[in-house]
Amino acid sequence: MPSKLYTSATGNSYKKTIKDGQKVSVFNGSHGRYQVKAGNSSGYIYANNLTGLLAKKTVYASSKLYTSSSHTKYTAVIRPNQQVYVKESSQNMSHICVVGTAQSGWIYTSHFTKPAPAAGGTTSTTTGTSQTGSSTAGGKTTGTATGSTSGSTGSAAATSGTTTTGNTGSGSASGTTTTGNTGSGSTSGTTTTGNTGSGSTSGTTTAGSTGSAAASATTAKGLDVSHYQTLTQSSFNLMKRQGYSFVILKATEGTGYTDSKFYTYYKYARNAGLSVHAYHMIGNSTTAPAQHIAEAKHFYQVLAQTKASTGYAFTGYAFEDIEPTGTNSITTTWWANAAPACAGYFLNEMQALGQAKVGIYAGYFNWKSYLEGHTDTWPGNTKIWLARYNTTLGTNADVWQYTETGTIDGITGHFDLDISYDPDF
Repeated sequence: MPSKLYTSATGNSYKKTIKDGQKVSVFNGSHGRYQVKAGNSSGYIYANNLTGLLAKKTVYASSKLYTSSSHTKYTAVIRPNQQVYVKESSQNMSHICVVGTAQSGWIYTSHFTKPAPAAGGTTSTTTGTSQTGSSTAGGKTTGTATGSTSGSTGSAAATSGTTTTGNTGSGSASGTTTTGNTGSGSTSGTTTTGNTGSGSTSGTTTAGSTGSAAASATTAKGLDVSHYQTLTQSSFNLMKRQGYSFVILKATEGTGYTDSKFYTYYKYARNAGLSVHAYHMIGNSTTAPAQHIAEAKHFYQVLAQTKASTGYAFTGYAFEDIEPTGTNSITTTWWANAAPACAGYFLNEMQALGQAKVGIYAGYFNWKSYLEGHTDTWPGNTKIWLARYNTTLGTNADVWQYTETGTIDGITGHFDLDISYDPDF
């Protein structure tokens, strides 16, 4: 990058500008600047202009190059597979310079993550003469398939013998064995089961890492929105046409707030033929059961008014979103000492009121650190919705929120995008 050659490590006086691409000798550094020698000149330049010291990454999504980390104005669009140097990162933005050009600016950090295929990726299929099996998800039989096995590209299709199909859902580890694939046409190789949440399709072996998008024949695309997105009926129609099948809407927060767009967006989504679910943002980190019970009652009452407000009854899952906000005062201590119990108060009250379908949303780290393995007071059918902005989820869940900066053709703005492994979605 072009860089001013300063006379000291801290001052504002400089001698000249070092051209982009010019090689320099680097000595010691301090205060964010390195002492360098460029030709016959020596001085100090900013460390983040030395590409030899910066991380080189690939951009995997079309990215606007913003002028600042506030992402309000952009100067160019960086194409997928372009390599860049990362100078610094702030929250969910990274300051980059584009390799081989003089372009620099800020892009979303999540665009460095290589997206996983939304529906299991490319598959190879081998047909046998007699494969029949079944698997269960949360006690429900998901069905049977005859005569084919599928595996992700790069993995061998299933071989004859016994196939163990994962049936995890909500973090459980039980499984069902089925015998099949006994006829002609099977190929040799090792079968690796994705084992990613409930809803595995019987008779089908899917290769893939745990929790990854390449998980199941029942994988579905979805997104979650609130009043922060400006959407119309046409927006939801576009979502449906582009392969999205479900949406999770913010409904409530605390004991009194209702999202201003919940009923409007619920009606638009149902009109478009989408499966619609809702979430409640936890409003207080108290350990008192009464607070969490009161929040559940508020959430339930808003959902109960859905038919009167939209013409459609609420038939989806109701999630409690447990994450820190600017007002709920959630701390590490609360996570460690109270989170599982407080979630239990909320979820059990929802079911007692009549909302049978319930779930929890949390970040991957908080789930693994504080919630997983501590769900014995929760309803047994609680769905798990986790956020992890990565190429794989890395654990078992029913829904994976894999980015907060997704885009949908024809709709302005960024979206939280999700993948479901559960046939109920």
